Amino acid sequence: MIPSQTDYFALPGYSKQEILDALNRVLASQLFTRSSVLSNFLKFIVEETLEGHTEGLKEYTIAVGALGKSEDFNPQMDAIVRIHAGRLRRLLNEYYTNSGIANTIKIELVKGTYVPVFRPHLINKSKVAIVEKNEQAIFSRSRLTLAVLPFRNLCPDRDYEFFVEGLGEELTRIFSNFQDIDVIAHHSTRKYATQPDDIRIIGSDLGVHYVIIGSVKRSSKEIRVNVALVKTFNGKQVWSQTYNYPLNIDNLIEIQDQIIENVCSLLGGYYGFIIHENSKMFVEPSHLDSFDAALWNYYFHMNYSEETYLKTRDALEKAIDRDPNFVTGMAMLAELYVLAHTLGYPTVEDPVMVALELTKRAIKIDPHSQRAYQEYAWTLLHLKRKAEALQAMEQCLSINPSSVSSMGAVGFGMACAGEYDRAHVLLTRSLDLNPHCPWWFYLGFFLVYYQKQDYPKALEYANKIETVDAYLDPLTKAAAKAQLGMQHEAQEDVRLLNENFPEIMSHLFATLNTFVLDTFLVNEIIEGAKNAGVNIG
Repeated sequence: MIPSQTDYFALPGYSKQEILDALNRVLASQLFTRSSVLSNFLKFIVEETLEGHTEGLKEYTIAVGALGKSEDFNPQMDAIVRIHAGRLRRLLNEYYTNSGIANTIKIELVKGTYVPVFRPHLINKSKVAIVEKNEQAIFSRSRLTLAVLPFRNLCPDRDYEFFVEGLGEELTRIFSNFQDIDVIAHHSTRKYATQPDDIRIIGSDLGVHYVIIGSVKRSSKEIRVNVALVKTFNGKQVWSQTYNYPLNIDNLIEIQDQIIENVCSLLGGYYGFIIHENSKMFVEPSHLDSFDAALWNYYFHMNYSEETYLKTRDALEKAIDRDPNFVTGMAMLAELYVLAHTLGYPTVEDPVMVALELTKRAIKIDPHSQRAYQEYAWTLLHLKRKAEALQAMEQCLSINPSSVSSMGAVGFGMACAGEYDRAHVLLTRSLDLNPHCPWWFYLGFFLVYYQKQDYPKALEYANKIETVDAYLDPLTKAAAKAQLGMQHEAQEDVRLLNENFPEIMSHLFATLNTFVLDTFLVNEIIEGAKNAGVNIG
């Protein structure tokens, strides 16, 4: 007998939050992180049930709302929802007899309906002990998952095989150094070279969010490499690039290195395309896992405002409460506390010291966390411990030299520390490889050129700084314009500073000097702002 719909939702003793917690435990398991399709299916039907939308849980709504099907989907012609529902039932059963054996709430999908049931889960303590003893892997949902499929060799007579295979192997190796992305071993993808399948099925088998695919062709004069990024959830190609080189057998390794560097720079890292593409789908910071919190932090960096800061802070704090070993989250939250202090947003008491403890704790948990060293250096900079900050920056770069995101962040840190030549090299290299960056990369360039009294270039980069309510946007523009005798053009910037940031302007030296260690440069920026007409205390 199938339970009535009221049985699914109005279960005594279970709150909405308890069921969401039970759902998050299931989704965080290794079984479900391997299958984005089934994870989305389960998440959709549970959340719809908790919102009281059980009447609408039909094949069509699940196909469109959870599986990414188009609005013209016809369940009479396509059995994909029924197929995945069967797979989901089997996977839930496997979960609750293995890694989920200790869960007190059991989520079931009864055959004949798409509305889930939430029941008490009877726990066999002897089996729990066995499962816990044998449980080896702890799979984190804080990072995206990627696989590089074997490239197709379309060369005549399948020559250049070493070059084709080397692309997949090297891309996998380099991407495995990015700590924001989990990468499937290339050996695990080799079977798809001879057994091509639907990308959605491959993604489900491997448990990955994205796959990189590609092909190699050659003529008598040139070699062409096509590379694409595909989202496994719906099989859509979201990025592609074609590389053409004159054919020269003596420089194939150099060609391979150039392609790999370009692909990894554009796709990988915290400001790479993969994170950027996922940031379009994040949710409000309620019942978040660490994956969502990390995307909120990315969104804040690309859209600075007090509102996004508060939402991001809330998301990260909740994620760390749920997962005390969320190292990347600790580093992000440390940076957030210090940035809020710098920008005049509400923050914790003694934010720099709180941030220092968070970053030290993160490094203790994971001594190879590039993000933790990046924010540790930033915190040390605020404490005026320049030598230690520079050492931490170099350590950050050494962990993954391929991360252009960290390269740019360290470049900005070097500019704040007064190491202008090194800053310019790192920032230039970072933007050459990936022009998609947060506004404070441009602030780094502004500091470099303003210090050199190259005010046209300083203004050029000040004009690229676009934030909603950060004082550094109009301040850099006003200071550079005044130095160029453009006081009239600076009046809108002056108005914004005088009207919106009077408190910060009243103690501007102390505010700037919290992160810009060169006091001469700080005074020069203030002098420029005064000449523009800013009321500075």
